[in-house]
This record gives sequence, structure tokens and C-alpha cells, in this order.
Amino acid sequence: MQPKAIGLLLLEITGSDRQRHEQVIKQLAQRQGYELAGLLTIGTDTYMPTTLVVGTVCKAGASAILAPDLAHFGGHAKAVALACDLVTPAGIVRRSGVER
Repeated sequence: MQPKAIGLLLLEITGSDRQRHEQVIKQLAQRQGYELAGLLTIGTDTYMPTTLVVGTVCKAGASAILAPDLAHFGGHAKAVALACDLVTPAGIVRRSGVER
């Protein structure tokens, strides 16, 4: 069984490149061996985006978030990495949270 991941797009960055960015996420999931369990889009008007992202990951039982680049985390990459791995074409930021 493949581990699950959630795709993440920041709308202000994606703009008219949304289809291309979604394709990057799908290819990344396939290349890294993840089952893509969903795609989450956030924007500057998203209420509590870090909470939304982490909650979505937990609800889906995902172990990673996939994005075209770290900029899609909107400056919240360090906080999100407490809950799961962050995977981009440039590399992986491993989960830094405390294991229980």
C-alpha cells in the first residue's frame, strides 16, 4: 500500500499556471511513490491556512504534502513540517515533529 499525500497550491502563485502545477504534483506523487489523496488550494484570504493544511493531512491519513515549490507553503513550511514531510521537485523537507 502506497503512503498518502496531499497536493498543495497557493492560488496567488499558481495563477494561470494551475493546470501545469497540478501536473507537477501528480508527477511528483508518482515519482515518489505516493497515492495522491487530494488537492488543497489556499490563498491569502484562507482562514488559518497552517491549521487547514495540517488538518487536511491528518484527516486524509497522509504522510506528506506535495507542492511545485516551497513558496506554495506561504511562509508556513517550518510549521507544516512539524506534522508531515514537504515534497517538492527540488527536494524533501523531512517531518521534524516529535514522534509519540
